[in-house]
Amino acid sequence: MATLTAAHAELTDVPIDKIDRNPENPRIFFRTAELETLLNSIRKHGVQQPIAVYKERGRFVLIDGERRWRCSLKLNKKTIPALIQEKPDALNNLLLMFNIHALREQWDLLTIALKLPRVIDLLRSRTSKEPTEREIVDETGLPRAAIRRSRLLMEMPQQYRDQLLADLQKPKSQQQLSEDFFIEMERALRTVERTLPQALPSKNRARDVLIDKYKKKVIANLVDLRCIPKIARASKVSADVKRAVSVLQKLFQPNNYSPKEAYEQSVSDAYTERELIGRIEAIVERLEALEFGSLEPSFRTSLGDLVERLTTLAAKLS
Repeated sequence: MATLTAAHAELTDVPIDKIDRNPENPRIFFRTAELETLLNSIRKHGVQQPIAVYKERGRFVLIDGERRWRCSLKLNKKTIPALIQEKPDALNNLLLMFNIHALREQWDLLTIALKLPRVIDLLRSRTSKEPTEREIVDETGLPRAAIRRSRLLMEMPQQYRDQLLADLQKPKSQQQLSEDFFIEMERALRTVERTLPQALPSKNRARDVLIDKYKKKVIANLVDLRCIPKIARASKVSADVKRAVSVLQKLFQPNNYSPKEAYEQSVSDAYTERELIGRIEAIVERLEALEFGSLEPSFRTSLGDLVERLTTLAAKLS
C-alpha cells in the first residue's frame, strides 16, 4: 500500500501559480457547498494543513490538497504551505491519492470506477499478472464493497457512465439519477441475463426503459428494482417461469408497468409460501426441543388452538 509520509519531505511555502493539478487525480467532483465551507475557513484562518506536491520540470504537481489549492487560488493567495515529496512513479502516484482519500471523505463511486481500470493496468504491469480483488483492496485502501460496486459502474457502457456523470455534476436538488440507482439496475439486469436471458432481448433497451421509468416515478424507489432479480429466480421458488418471462418482457417495454406490479403478478405468492415454510419448520424444530411435561397450561392451550386452526386450514386447502 502506498503511503504519504513527511519523513523525507521539505516543508516550505510554494508559489501557487507554480502548482499544477495532478493528471492522475481520480477526483472529478468539487461541489460548490464543500468548497465554500473550506474557502471561508482559509479566509479566516489560512491553510492549516500543508498540501503535498512533487517537483516536475521547475514546477510542482499536487499529490494531496487540491481543494485547499483551488480555494487559495480563488482568494488570490500568492503562496501555500506545502510538503515537497520525491516524485512517485505512476502507480504509487495514483495509489497515494486513493489511500489519502480512503482515510478521509469518501469519493463518489464513479470517481473510483473511472480510475479503477488504470490502477488494475498499473498493478498488472508491475507483477505481470492480473491483480486479485484482495490485492486491489490492499493497495488502494478501499473497502471490498466499494471495489465491487465501482466495478459495476466501470463495466457499464460508456453512454450510461456519461449519463451518470452529467447528473452527478448537477446540484443535489436537481439530480434525478444516482450511483445507487445504476448499481441496483446493473445487479438486477445481470441476474436476468444469467437466469432468464430470453426475457432480456436487449440489455441497453432495458436500461433505457428502467432509467425512464425511474425518472417518471413509475419505479418509486431503489428497493423496487430488487423485485427484478427475484422474478428472474422464479425457478428457485417453484414459481411459473413462463409467467416470470412474460412479466419481465412487459416490464422492459416503455409503459407504466412497475417492477413491484410485475413481482406481485408473478412470484409474490411463491416467495410468501417459501417464507412461511421456513417459519413453520423453525417453529416445529423449537417445539420438538421443548420438554412438554414442564410447559405451562396456558401454553398447552395455545398450542392446542394452533393445531385446531391449522387442521381446519389444511382441510380447506385440500
